[in-house]
Parts: sequence; C-alpha cells; structure tokens
Amino acid sequence: MVKRKVRKYKTPFFFDRTVPKDFYFSIQRRLNYLGYGAVWQPRSAVRGRNRDIREILEYCLSRGIEIFVTFSRSVEIPEEYKGKIKLVKLKGGRRKTINKVIAKLFLEIRRDEGA
Repeated sequence: MVKRKVRKYKTPFFFDRTVPKDFYFSIQRRLNYLGYGAVWQPRSAVRGRNRDIREILEYCLSRGIEIFVTFSRSVEIPEEYKGKIKLVKLKGGRRKTINKVIAKLFLEIRRDEGA
C-alpha cells in the first residue's frame, strides 16, 4: 500500500451562512486546486443561526482566517476587528461565476499584502 502525502491547505477564507451550499462547494473545490481552503459557517465550530458577529470573528482570528465572505448587505465588521479581518460582500448571487469570485478573494489578499 502506497502512502499518499497529505496536502496542508492555507485557509484564509470564511464564508458565512448566506453563501449557498452548492456555490460554496464549487468555490472550495477550485481553491483546493490552488492549494487553499475555506471554511463555511454551517460546517464550522461556530455554526448556528443566531451567532454574534464578534464570536465568529474571534473564531476567524484563532484559525488565522483573514477574509470574511458574505452575501448579506447588512453585515459590518466591528471597530476592534477592522485591521485584522477584511470583509468581502459578494453581489449577484448564484449568477456570479466562480472565477470572478475567486479573483475578488485573491485581490483582497494581494491588496492586504501590498499595503
């Protein structure tokens, strides 16, 4: 039996529960090809409908997650987390292509590194 080397993914993205399941898994599959991973709120330790945004952001900080992704227009990052975690608000729903979403995510990471 040949032992395969397990890849360790960088996980800089957190998708909240407003992101549809099939959309998240399509993005995650593409990110895995690139050596990155993502966390979806319903499959994380902070699952649950009525979680406080601060609790979710503390979870992100403890895991080293830099980007919080949502479809919700009303979500805002509290002042104490502004420099630590970036918020990406997606528009267009399921009509947005996976490539455009991934480009937007990596643009945010590059913008953070360049600053």
